[in-house]
Amino acid sequence: MPSSASVSADRGPLHDALCSALRGEDGQLSRGVLDLARFHRVHLLLAHGRLGRIEDDGIRAGWSAELREAAIADLFRERELTRMLRGLAAAGIDALLMKGAALAYSLYAAPHLRPRADLDVLIARSDLEAADRVLLAAGWLHAPEQSHDSVMTQRHYLLGGNPSCAEHLDLHWKIAVPHVFGDALAFGELAARAVPLPALGPDARILSPPDALFLACLHRVAHHHDSADLLWLWDIHLLTATLTKEERTVFAALAAARSMRAVCSRGIELACERFATSGADALLGSLRPRAGDAPEPSARFLGGGMREVDRLRSDLAAVGGWRARLTLVSAHLFPGGDYVRSLYPRWPAVALPLAYVHRALRGAPAWFRRPAE
Repeated sequence: MPSSASVSADRGPLHDALCSALRGEDGQLSRGVLDLARFHRVHLLLAHGRLGRIEDDGIRAGWSAELREAAIADLFRERELTRMLRGLAAAGIDALLMKGAALAYSLYAAPHLRPRADLDVLIARSDLEAADRVLLAAGWLHAPEQSHDSVMTQRHYLLGGNPSCAEHLDLHWKIAVPHVFGDALAFGELAARAVPLPALGPDARILSPPDALFLACLHRVAHHHDSADLLWLWDIHLLTATLTKEERTVFAALAAARSMRAVCSRGIELACERFATSGADALLGSLRPRAGDAPEPSARFLGGGMREVDRLRSDLAAVGGWRARLTLVSAHLFPGGDYVRSLYPRWPAVALPLAYVHRALRGAPAWFRRPAE
């Protein structure tokens, strides 16, 4: 994949040509457009039905082969996904498939056209340990990691076997890590509005369309510095265009009630600018704040540039109360011993206190560094 230094994510002729191609407009696909498509992870989507527009015969043949390989690999991923969902359901655990995999099976012409690095599953916090036992028994591996609820809202798993097609799973009990976003929607209300996904069997459920759009708008801001990544914007484009009138009303009310209108507007505006999204104008009109409305805390994340220390300040403001704030800071400074020992495997046990000090000193500069564009 080209690096961000070699392929700019900014608007320009190549970017506009790529967006035009994704909209289905005529035009040949140059090498530069194809490189940019791969950088934004929309290359499979572009290859589907657009191979004839690729100028270079060699590149066209290569992309055709890659499209077939992606479809085959996705069959293996689907088998493990359905097996995992079936195992959780058999244990009485209500699980919601969300983000990339959920959208791949509900919005795209074929699931392999929507690349995803992992599976994202949401459960109730009370089911976490039971779900952990199910996954470990099924062969998933869980490495030591930061685990305090105040700083981590998910566990990460890896399904071994062939390293070339290893599957990653993020098991969430909140929709995001930053508190201002993570507390915006609870599992219970998402589960109450969830819809079945027959393509993955009777045990598969995903977020309702308004909730899926809400999460798609939040995710790119909460975790990715307001990135204009075209794959995420294409998700927003598809979700927005397929909402019914009633679903648009539900979405707008949700964004207003959770003080997320600016964040939601931002994602829809970026998608509409690039893909002329149907229904976006009406939805944006319903998201405009009323005169006298207080600023939304989540809007601080817009524009990118949030340092880790800025995110910590946001979390401290969101949790409220000196005990909760002290717990939050303590969790960052003093994570579990198993996690710290995994970072310093060659240090003797008696040196664990020094490992905590070394970790804090080594990591301190990163907290004050601006994220790379």
